[in-house]
Amino acid sequence: MRVLVDSSAWVDFFNGHPSPQADALARLIRQEADVLTCGVVAAEVLQGIRHPKHRARIEGHFLDMEWLPPREPETYLAAAALFRQLRARGLTIRSTIDCIIARLAHENDALLLSKDRDLAVIIESEILDLRSLPLP
Repeated sequence: MRVLVDSSAWVDFFNGHPSPQADALARLIRQEADVLTCGVVAAEVLQGIRHPKHRARIEGHFLDMEWLPPREPETYLAAAALFRQLRARGLTIRSTIDCIIARLAHENDALLLSKDRDLAVIIESEILDLRSLPLP
């Protein structure tokens, strides 16, 4: 099982904030599942860390993961098309980054672990063959 973890789940996990997503991430790590990341997720998580010691530790965690690279320019063009398709259905996504994350998960046949409402909207739209990790 390959799971792309969104920054919303990582933030809960690293901050010790109890949530189903943080619990699921802890379980994935214990099970040594394929926990994936990508550049925009790592950037979002790391930009909020203030203490250098914590930043170095968390960077190390990210460096140990498999990173999903975008196919340029295809991933970005497809993310923009996804944004337009959603908007045409009356669904407004607040961040282009969420469209990129959704495309990366789709292109790499990965489940998504997130508590981000825009990613939930993208999954529920069924425009992409995209699934979230089932939560207990």
